[in-house]
Amino acid sequence: MLNQAKSSANPHRTPTEGALAPSPQQPEADPTPLPAALPRSTKTDDPLYTIRIADNPGTTCATCGKQETGSGPVGFLDDEPVCDLCLLEGSPELGMVLALISVVRAYANMNGTPEERQAALEELGAFARIYDRFAAKTGPARIIKFFREDDTTN
Repeated sequence: MLNQAKSSANPHRTPTEGALAPSPQQPEADPTPLPAALPRSTKTDDPLYTIRIADNPGTTCATCGKQETGSGPVGFLDDEPVCDLCLLEGSPELGMVLALISVVRAYANMNGTPEERQAALEELGAFARIYDRFAAKTGPARIIKFFREDDTTN
């Protein structure tokens, strides 16, 4: 690794043979040594939130110890499963993704009258607008094509 103290310019050093002398067009580098870089560790101290498929559905939340984590996609804090509310509080972006999954699945499994389905569709649309406003803070929408354009089958 480069030693900052030894590699910085020394105004008291005599130039070695063949070295270029400073010119008015190109003055000698600033003799003030650069500050040493802060030590970095490979593991950050910040908590790492992820979403994974639950190995053990219904595990108690590692953060609050009250809620169960559920099954399917579940939030994790480092390597421990957390409930949806703790994920939403710790990582709002990932928490909203799980909330969106929940709302979409609830709508997909809904049976009822046409009026009830219309009301649910309006709620789904309202949630989609809320999610879009929230997600827009982290970047533009990504279009993911699940089917080829010429594929008309469902």
